[in-house]
Amino acid sequence: MKNSLLISCFLLLYSCLQAQDADKLLASVKAKLESVKDYTGEATLSVNVSFMNVPDSRVKVYFLQPDQFKILKPDGISILPKGGMSISLNSLISGKEFTAVPAGYTSMNGRKLATIKLLPVNENSDIVLSTLLVDETTALVWKATTTTRENGTYESILEYGRFARWGLPDKILFVFNTNTFKLPKGVTMEYEGSKKAATSKPQGDGKGRVTLVYSNYTINTGLKPALFK
Repeated sequence: MKNSLLISCFLLLYSCLQAQDADKLLASVKAKLESVKDYTGEATLSVNVSFMNVPDSRVKVYFLQPDQFKILKPDGISILPKGGMSISLNSLISGKEFTAVPAGYTSMNGRKLATIKLLPVNENSDIVLSTLLVDETTALVWKATTTTRENGTYESILEYGRFARWGLPDKILFVFNTNTFKLPKGVTMEYEGSKKAATSKPQGDGKGRVTLVYSNYTINTGLKPALFK
């Protein structure tokens, strides 16, 4: 009986310590991201969806804390939908409250990463669950898997380089299920009136991929909220 009680106390203490570590790591991630009050990014956008033919394009990417995010093509068309979806990690977690649950470790490209599951405090949040793979040393998120009410589950896979100290990636690969995801209006409008685009079915693995490769960021210049309306 005494041994069982000791084991139970040890397991409870171990769980509490793990939860504290997850909270601490999430706080480090958020602190790094929230040091970026706003940014303007210059990037190349690639869209790979089996039933669409979208050429690569140069775009401007705008972000304003806590969660304003917009991508504009040179003609001024916004190419990502409004709502819970964002391929910006800043928009995903900055300024929001989550309960962090530790889920052990995993390996990705030879890198040991801590797994943290995030449950939103706000029960009305469009985000149901997010799973982050985080480098504990640098507080960089290398992969985020997000389940939403509106757009199903999608993944963001990130690579870092020159802007790692800001938590800003050089490259983001965004993967989503084409049968559940609401395609960006700015992309679909280019194909309005096309029967082929309207009737084609997703092929291959049924997933679409959007890639952003950044050439430069301009950080903390004081972007105005009106830009995102």
